[in-house]
Order: sequence, then C-alpha cells, then structure tokens
Amino acid sequence: MQGLEPQTNHRASIRGRIWRFGDDVNTDVIHPPEFYSLDPETVKRGLFHKLDPSLQGQLRPMDVLVAGENFGCGSSRETSIRSLKLNQVGAIIALSFARIFFRNATNNGLPCVTLADKADLLHLRQGEVLEVRLDEALLVLADQRTVRLEPVGPFIRQIWEAGGLLAMLPGPSQQVG
Repeated sequence: MQGLEPQTNHRASIRGRIWRFGDDVNTDVIHPPEFYSLDPETVKRGLFHKLDPSLQGQLRPMDVLVAGENFGCGSSRETSIRSLKLNQVGAIIALSFARIFFRNATNNGLPCVTLADKADLLHLRQGEVLEVRLDEALLVLADQRTVRLEPVGPFIRQIWEAGGLLAMLPGPSQQVG
C-alpha cells in the first residue's frame, strides 16, 4: 500500500511533544491485535488503544515517544510500526529496543534512537517539546539543555532520510539492465 500512507518527514531535525512510556512496551500494547486490518484508519485508531484509548487522538504529527528498556518487544508483526507511521510519530527514544522492532522501524523510515547516558531519561518529561537532531545525535530540550544520543551509522540515517528501505530501491526508470 505504498503511497497511501503518510510519509513521516525526516529532516535533519524532528520537533514534537514527548509521550513517556516505561520498560518492556510490547507490540501488542503498541498496537493490539483487534486493530489488525487492511483499512489504514482502523490501524491508525488502534495505536496504544488498550493502554489509553484517548492517546491516539491526542498525538500530533512529529510527536516523540520516550521509553525505558526493551521498547517494541514481543511479536515481529509490522502492524505496530504501520500504526506509528500512520499516526506520524516523528521518532522513538528509548534506553533500548527489541532488535526486530528496531530493524522493522528502520526499514520503514521511523527513527529509533538511544540515549548516550541512561540517566538523561529523567530529563525527558511528558508533554514537553523537544527537538531531535539526528545528524548531530542530540536532543535539544525546551529549556535549551542538550542530551546526547548514541550515534547511528550513516546507512541507517540514509534509510531514515529516504523514508524507509523500499524508498531507496531504484524505480523502473533507474533500473540497470
């Protein structure tokens, strides 16, 4: 369904409000199975529905999720990533990510970044606006304090900037042979 879903705008910086979560946020919490559908509106509506049914309606484009350890654990179904993308989440910051979730998010152009110093999680407060500077591996908080992120490699940044791995594939006019 490429082209039907919004592409998150991945500039060098993302500005949005913080939504805080704890540890071990699993994919069934992110997007419950009863919202699995081919209908984008149904998938969009399911984001965090069992955790807080009102949360999805409060999200704004480019808002940033902030969590503890092991964000995205559980199944490897991409419906949780699709729901995050449909809701135009700008980035996810966590102390750590489940490996498959991180790979699925990256492949779909959703930046997932970790803090360089885990103690900095205490500075990221629900509802505050922050700026995520992916190229600099830096967060800029509302009071202009900065928080370092673990840098990611250039290929992962390139995938994010393209809007996902599929967007990097050559189109029909670019194919060789």
